Amino acid sequence: MAAARALESQRPDRLFDDPPAAAFAGREGFAWLDRMELSRLWGGPGLYIVVRTRFFDDFLLSSCRSTGARQIVLLAAGMDARAFRMNWTPQTRLYELDRPEVFAAKEAVIARVGVQPTCERHAIGVDLANRSWSKALLEAGYEARELCVWLMEGLLFYMAEAAVHRLLDTVSTLAAPGSRLGTDLVNRELLRSPMMWPLLSTFAWHGLAGRFGTNTPEALFAEHDWEAEATQPGERGANYGRWPYPVAHREVPAVPRIFLLRARRMGV
Repeated sequence: MAAARALESQRPDRLFDDPPAAAFAGREGFAWLDRMELSRLWGGPGLYIVVRTRFFDDFLLSSCRSTGARQIVLLAAGMDARAFRMNWTPQTRLYELDRPEVFAAKEAVIARVGVQPTCERHAIGVDLANRSWSKALLEAGYEARELCVWLMEGLLFYMAEAAVHRLLDTVSTLAAPGSRLGTDLVNRELLRSPMMWPLLSTFAWHGLAGRFGTNTPEALFAEHDWEAEATQPGERGANYGRWPYPVAHREVPAVPRIFLLRARRMGV
């Protein structure tokens, strides 16, 4: 992911600028992206990562502006650099959650490069499969009564269905009414598509098997008290002049799909 963001940052027509991305990727990240790009479906993973990154950049900034939220939570943050590369409103608190070993590697890069956050950043080492992560978030200063913007980027794809519901239950408990949430999902056809087998097999070989898909993302989030809107890459608001492929309408059956989802916590 960081390698794709680094390459995008070198383009004169870049959709975002991510100066720390190259350091976060390292040679291993660039090598892995190169192997992934051997699958040219939808332009290879790099194109999707770039579109997704810009989509959720816009989502985070517009959500903070429209709601006045000063709390942001990134679940499975990985090598995300938004705490360093985006212009946040003063008093913004950004909480990154991921496994402790991920932060051990990430903080070492941050110290070496000397990059400084543009917000109040909290890195919280937890296992999201364990519900105790919510306690760690609260102990780090998160205020459940205040509005928040949540982002789960590149996460639900790898989780079992029961684990997805548990995670959404926990997030819903922590999110005040009116809070916002962004995430990406695939449908069940994508997980079964022969066109995706080379890419999915490579992910599985690295211990990253795709497990969860849904054909009704809006209904999934409604179960957990979120009003959601799903956009497919290439549709209006998720194109940016980069997505060169036609997008099948949702009514067309048996089509592999990716959804970029924005949601509002109901209750107000």
